[in-house]
Amino acid sequence: MKMIIEQLKFNIDTKLYPIVGCPMGQSSASYAYNPFFVANDINEIMWPVEIPAGSIGEFLKAAKVFGIRHIGLTMPHKSAVIPFLDDVEEQSRIFNSVNTIRIDEDGVTHGIGLDGKGCLAAIRQAGVDVKDMNVSILGSGSIVGVILLELAKAGAKKAVLVNRSPERSQALVKTVQKYTDMTIDCLPREDASFDQAAVACDFLLQATPLGMLGYPDDYQYLGFMDKLKPEAVFMETIVNPHSTTITKKAEEKKLKVVYGIDMMLCQIAMIFEYAFGFKPREGSYEQARKAVYGYFGL
Repeated sequence: MKMIIEQLKFNIDTKLYPIVGCPMGQSSASYAYNPFFVANDINEIMWPVEIPAGSIGEFLKAAKVFGIRHIGLTMPHKSAVIPFLDDVEEQSRIFNSVNTIRIDEDGVTHGIGLDGKGCLAAIRQAGVDVKDMNVSILGSGSIVGVILLELAKAGAKKAVLVNRSPERSQALVKTVQKYTDMTIDCLPREDASFDQAAVACDFLLQATPLGMLGYPDDYQYLGFMDKLKPEAVFMETIVNPHSTTITKKAEEKKLKVVYGIDMMLCQIAMIFEYAFGFKPREGSYEQARKAVYGYFGL
């Protein structure tokens, strides 16, 4: 955390902007957000805070006591926090995914999830147009619903979900299809399903925690990556490490890759405007990008 401390000035009015999850040893968001705060004269410091599953309600109460005004959320709290919030943006409530909380001076809490918009922005930033593409998504966690909706709005033709819980996938699909006519199929998480999803897709999105720094599991089978079309696009939603095991396989195959770090960065301006109520200064995004890329040695 040396870099974060060197970038910030502290005084009696400095407020904590916790980024909350479990585990948090892998968190790199602070390295992007703190330079962004400095560039915009925001007297807050983002710091990773590890809060175990089931404790987010208690943490939110404590945050109010300490005068905290903004909170970032990552797994496993994006869905669990919703019952404790006073106001949740409609799409975020529908898909049970919040990654940003704003607390008013009177203690009223507001939440929004911007992973879907951040995902699509990163895809477009990489020069990829998903219109008429067949998309396969590995996982069906809290961010997948909002991502699916954004992909459908951008013109993706069909989606296949591969997940260990068919019931969860079916429930997610039922919700998504209330708002889009995109065809979505579900497959169980097994080798044959991975193969089927890879053969059929133009765009493969990895949305599980497998391979994340500090997470105990990783993909045991990656043979499906050899079944992707040479022109297929691969996207990773994990930020740390920058290049996961599956991402390295995509790189070896020389596929077009969209990285999780860029999905995180593409949300910064959106989250900033939601949290603080004004647009960030020109050039501050580039400062944040350089800082977090420097952290990863890129």
